[in-house]
Amino acid sequence: MNNFTDGAPRTPKEWVELGLPIFPCSADGTPAFKGWQEGDINSKALLVSKTYKDNVIALRLDNHVDLDIDNPIMQKFLGEIICGAKFGRKSNPISHLLFEGETKYESVKVPNAFEKYFKHFPHGLTLLDIRSGSGHFTYVPGGFRPHKKDSGAEKLQWLSFTGFMKYDSRINAKMKEICLKTALSVMFSYGGSRNEYINSIAGILSRHTDWTEEKISSFCFDIAFKSGHEKPTEFSNVGTNAKNDKTKTYGIPKLAKLLEVTPLDILELFSWVGVKDPGSSFSALRVYLTDPKYWQLKYKDNWITVMDSSMLLSYTKISILILENCYEVAPVISPKEWKEIIRNLLSKVEKIDAPLEASYYGMVMNYICEWILREHRQTVGDSYRNLALSNSGVIKADGHYYFKLKDLMNQLKRSTYTTEIRKLTHHLRDSLGAEDSKVSVNGKQIRCWKVAVENVDNKEFNNTTKYKYIPKPFKEPEPY
Repeated sequence: MNNFTDGAPRTPKEWVELGLPIFPCSADGTPAFKGWQEGDINSKALLVSKTYKDNVIALRLDNHVDLDIDNPIMQKFLGEIICGAKFGRKSNPISHLLFEGETKYESVKVPNAFEKYFKHFPHGLTLLDIRSGSGHFTYVPGGFRPHKKDSGAEKLQWLSFTGFMKYDSRINAKMKEICLKTALSVMFSYGGSRNEYINSIAGILSRHTDWTEEKISSFCFDIAFKSGHEKPTEFSNVGTNAKNDKTKTYGIPKLAKLLEVTPLDILELFSWVGVKDPGSSFSALRVYLTDPKYWQLKYKDNWITVMDSSMLLSYTKISILILENCYEVAPVISPKEWKEIIRNLLSKVEKIDAPLEASYYGMVMNYICEWILREHRQTVGDSYRNLALSNSGVIKADGHYYFKLKDLMNQLKRSTYTTEIRKLTHHLRDSLGAEDSKVSVNGKQIRCWKVAVENVDNKEFNNTTKYKYIPKPFKEPEPY
């Protein structure tokens, strides 16, 4: 440690003379009096009290920002931060950067999925605490670091002091970049192939941020160099290669595999530098239980209608719908990532019941009922002989309507309805109670469908209107 004669406060008296809100703490770091968060503090009276002997001093951060460095690996990357007041202790010389100013409190922690790589550090997953405001304080030079009584205590000392520099809010973003470097440096030796590891990092930053080639290369080189890579200069142009569409690069799936975590864990880690989970734009999924089903996918604040279920499995087709409905280019998502996103949405899909008439096949069944009631012929003596004709239409006999499937399909085709036979026969059975049947005409078995008269006459597809058609009377065919 260095000794300073340039105005650095090194005693409680010197802190008091600066007019700063200093107060004493017990040996374990607990403030020595209640209400330390509010009002003026009589620092001089508290610190010179004869009853105070623990010599742990705290500064309330009314107009100061303290960057508390909780992971020692981060010290390798702090050269990028210009700060006039750096302090720590003998075992950890640069654990605090102190500025004048204000910012919001924030704690930067590595996601829980990476715990096995950080469990040996004293602060575990926590890398950085950004403290500011009257509700926060930090221990300062001139006193000891909190400690257990009757045990060794380390004195807090200045590493360098040229004054309290004004805090620039852009430092928050810079510190998060340093946190990401720190985390990736800690896991560097665990990441399998080091070249694949660094190339994966470059690929993620290239695809999911607006960083320049130079910034990506500098970021990756710094990690490799300060993490002990034998040839860090290999990554001097890694950003250029990552931006080149013709160069094969890795990304989120590869890094997730190397670190034995999920792609979502990697996205959460890289969110510190603005990498967003592309799936976060897709927040909900609805399915309308019509036949065929149709879907609504929520993209940001827009509901996009998807009429074909197969389109949900193709992100290329979804991207076109986003372009047409939202007038923007869809985020870049790989097929593997989209599969995970849609699987997650399906696990919490909202199912909406819909009446049959609201679906395409509801309209088809509606038309079939109209056709049956309009076209049926009343047989004489319950004769089925007209079913033997090539176009027999609908025959009413024995309390049923009879028709051939071929005639029905031809009628639907003439009316521009397109149907799939299996679905059509399913709805004939399900909606009308129709049955596949055989009728004997002149010793010949005729395959046909029959449906009870009351099932058609009383069918209410719209819940308001019953079809009341006057059937055509049957006439014997005229002789030649």
